[in-house]
Formats: sequence, structure tokens, C-alpha cells
Amino acid sequence: MKRLLLVLCFCLSPLSTLAQDHSLLTVERIFNSDEFAERKFGPARWLEKGAGYTTLEPSNTIETGTDIVRYDTRSGKRKVLVSAEKLIPDGLKNPLDIDNYEWSHDKKNLLIFTNTKKVWRYHTRGDYWVLNLQTWRLNKLGGSAKPSTLMFAKFAPDGRMVAYVREQNIYVEDIASTKIVQLTSDGLGNIINGTSDWVYEEEFGLRNGFRWSP
Repeated sequence: MKRLLLVLCFCLSPLSTLAQDHSLLTVERIFNSDEFAERKFGPARWLEKGAGYTTLEPSNTIETGTDIVRYDTRSGKRKVLVSAEKLIPDGLKNPLDIDNYEWSHDKKNLLIFTNTKKVWRYHTRGDYWVLNLQTWRLNKLGGSAKPSTLMFAKFAPDGRMVAYVREQNIYVEDIASTKIVQLTSDGLGNIINGTSDWVYEEEFGLRNGFRWSP
């Protein structure tokens, strides 16, 4: 009997060792954990004719926040340009969850796309905010627009205004005064201004349907 128990213990010990060997891949480790999840990068934006670029990185001070950081192309030196603390709207506790962003040409303002919703295949509808990089004033675009109804916002070449699509019409908003001018008014049903219907996106990859003149 003692001999049999000894043999059983000897046979079972390798199985126990294998079960504790964390160098072995398992289906559980691969699919039910974040152990092998890829590290996210971007969206990235080039600055200063390629001398540097910006990207998004988790904040070190706010658990749910994101910093916009700049890296020098040559040296790799890192600098936080916009911290998560600067992205907290008045009256709220948490910073904006950045889906995308754009610098104005003069680098005085930052356009932030957040609270996005899916339209057909892509998240192209959401809320847009403008952050003044000199005063750190954060302003939501669209006036009294319903949440997540703005699309394809973009700075004017001189950086003074932002144009966007709202419920099938095109609008222009002055950044300083927040005055909104509606450029089209026939957007309804089959009339679509500034964007496209599903077939153009599906067959031609066309979604953003308007531009500023140079």
C-alpha cells in the first residue's frame, strides 16, 4: 500500500507543477484576460513639420483621464501639452474621454471629439469641445444641440471658427463669441448636407462631405 501511494504521488506531482507553470499559454490567459492586449497608440498628430508629434496617454494623476503628450522626433523627449485636469468641464468631476482631436493651424485651440455614437460602420457622431490653449477655457460646441448630434467638425484655416454637420445641415460657429450661423436649412429626410447616406460610405468610403476653402 505504501508503495502504491508513493507511485501515485510521484505521478501526480508533474501535473501539479504544470498547472502552476505560468510560462505555458492557456486559452484562459489568451482570451479571458488583458495579459496579451496590445498597447494602444494614438491618435497621433504631426507638429512643426515633423519635428514632433502628439499622442494620447493615460494620465498619471487622474485614473480615468488622458493626457495629450508631445514627443520630439529626434530626441524622443516627452512633454505633457494638455493634462487630463485641463479637460474637466465646469460642474463635472471627470475629464472628457477623447476619441479624436485636432490642433488649430495657429496652435491656439484644440478641438476634441467625445461622447461618440455609431453611424452605419463608424463612430462619426458625437460632441465637440474647443479648448483655448492660452486661457484653458473649455467650451462645448453646438449651443443647445442634443448630445452626440454633431459630425465632422473642423477648424477654419484662420482658426477663428469651426464648421460642423448637425442633423443633416451645416453650421459655422465663432470660437470667441460662440455665435452660430446655420448655412443650410433643407436637411431633412432624403436631403443630406455635409455628410452621406449609407451607400456612399459602404461602396466608396465617403463620409465627410464638406471642406473649408483654402
